[in-house]
Amino acid sequence: MRTALALILLATPALAEDWPPEVAAIVEEASASCDGDFTAAPEAVTQADLNGDGTPDWVVDSGAFQCSTSATLYCGTQGCGVDTVIDGTRASFTLHDWATETENGTTYLTAPNDQGGTTRFLWSNGEWQIQ
Repeated sequence: MRTALALILLATPALAEDWPPEVAAIVEEASASCDGDFTAAPEAVTQADLNGDGTPDWVVDSGAFQCSTSATLYCGTQGCGVDTVIDGTRASFTLHDWATETENGTTYLTAPNDQGGTTRFLWSNGEWQIQ
């Protein structure tokens, strides 16, 4: 029941019925780890072209999840869980924030780092590589 509720609450431009199974599994895992009421903000599941191929990929940002019995279940001092799904391949990060940046035709996933700068990740050969 909680998972069904979570799917209803995730009414975003990336609607639940349009999710690939890998994305639905990520949300289901998050819901199952909550012993209380699981909710998600609309931005929890979004699409962005992460690898520069012109096709939207998937981002599941657990910073937009909430569990009524734990304020820190999905985020901690190191950041929040962020999962990407690109061509069916799941990759996971712990980040404080994320964005995409395209430079000279190359698309990067970017995130702030502990030194006050930005770390760039490039999707290459089926995995994220720090640039």
